[in-house]
Amino acid sequence: MTVSTIDKRRRRTAPASAKPTASSRGWIWAVAQIAILGAEVFAALFLLAQPAFRPRHVDVIGTTHLTPAQIIAALSLPADRNIFFLNHGELEQRLIALPWVRSASVSLALPDRVTARITEWKPSAVLQVGEATYAMNDLGQVLDPAAEPGNLTVINRPDFGPVAYGQRAVDRDLLPMLLQLKAGFAPAFKISLMSFQIDRRQLLSAQTDHGWIIIFGQMVTGDDRATLEPKLAALRALSSRIDFTSAQIQYINLENPGAPAVQMRGRK
Repeated sequence: MTVSTIDKRRRRTAPASAKPTASSRGWIWAVAQIAILGAEVFAALFLLAQPAFRPRHVDVIGTTHLTPAQIIAALSLPADRNIFFLNHGELEQRLIALPWVRSASVSLALPDRVTARITEWKPSAVLQVGEATYAMNDLGQVLDPAAEPGNLTVINRPDFGPVAYGQRAVDRDLLPMLLQLKAGFAPAFKISLMSFQIDRRQLLSAQTDHGWIIIFGQMVTGDDRATLEPKLAALRALSSRIDFTSAQIQYINLENPGAPAVQMRGRK
């Protein structure tokens, strides 16, 4: 056996003695990593359990009709839940469910602060049911009792029944048409519309400031609402023959725009 053969055997057997050392180092590294991770988890759980991170301060921004107390009540923040576990989207949905709230955003700040930013609806019209009046938003939903209509459009619904906040009292497509109709009526016809009325059959009529009524007909479907244009054209044609400001009119019925009916006072 030569010297070179002996050297080769020694080189082959030498790594086998190093394997236990490398394996031991790997186990030590793994145990150290697990210990560090466990310490981090423990620290995180310890912080999350601290009362200092529970929501205690609520800032409310942007409210006029709603009070901060109403916003805080709607948020319904759990006193025993850490601020890290609060869900922005869920809190915002709770606020949007309030009738006056058009949009809402909720932000959280450490250690214990919640900020609610509110955009409220502006009243667009007034719903009248009997002697009671309620503000409505752009979607025709009831907001709150309204003491005085002011310059807002009044929509009378005598057969509406009990009123609930957030309830839709006027179709969302019809309401903007009525607002536009009232705004443009005086310039076009030299008389003003005092209020609208929608009965149980969804028949729309309007009270003029000269004491007589315009009957527009049912406004249930989109096709019904599309007839407002030809009905107003028929009313313009009538205004060229009848002085709306002085004639003793009882009502004008535009349900059939091709043949509008005019009822004068004292005639049957």
